[in-house]
Amino acid sequence: MKKRFWSSSVFVLFLLTACGALAQAPIDPSLPEEPLPHKRVLLLFPGYETIQDPTTPVAPLRTRQKFEMAYRKTVDPSFLIESAMFAGFDQMANYGPQYGSGAGAFAQRFGYNAANLSSNFLLTDGLLPTIFHQDPRYFRKGSGSVASRIWWALRSEAVAYSDTGTEMPNYANMIGFGMSTALSNAYSPENSITFGKTMERYGVKEGVSFGLNVLREFGGVGSAAMHLQRH
Repeated sequence: MKKRFWSSSVFVLFLLTACGALAQAPIDPSLPEEPLPHKRVLLLFPGYETIQDPTTPVAPLRTRQKFEMAYRKTVDPSFLIESAMFAGFDQMANYGPQYGSGAGAFAQRFGYNAANLSSNFLLTDGLLPTIFHQDPRYFRKGSGSVASRIWWALRSEAVAYSDTGTEMPNYANMIGFGMSTALSNAYSPENSITFGKTMERYGVKEGVSFGLNVLREFGGVGSAAMHLQRH
């Protein structure tokens, strides 16, 4: 059953990637570099990860800016709040690595989530987008039917844009989530390291990322929501 599920998931990601129409994102390499905005969303989260207007050309991110995004997310005060929130949820739901209960277990879960978030940010915003010349931002569809925009949010998990604006597979997410999930096994208890649980954590990352894309698409809070990638 698990093998069929993951085979189907891989097929869906392949289908989403293959069905692209080689569309052009509003990225204009001739535009001068624009600094990352310092505005905040919901008074807490950095607000520079979503391209709100799909019709206005934007400058591509430079390599330094991709790593700056990852760095700023990691040192932002919201990082500690997110880590604590996820640790609290894991403790209440008994989800993720089995550390037990009590204050000591919560501290371990906090450290686990902090390490997970920071590795996610480094891989999906900085390292892999640089290697594959990919833009890590979310480009909203911004119009059309609800169904078409939800499909766009799902499709964006598998299809991203290059630094020149052409479509490409979303290597940053598909590979980055896998790498950070595998890395998390290094600081997980032994009884939590199985193929099934590793793939479950990978699936949760993809699912949460899709849900956050929907928030970006419809709610205008995607800049904050992207910060909530986890496990």
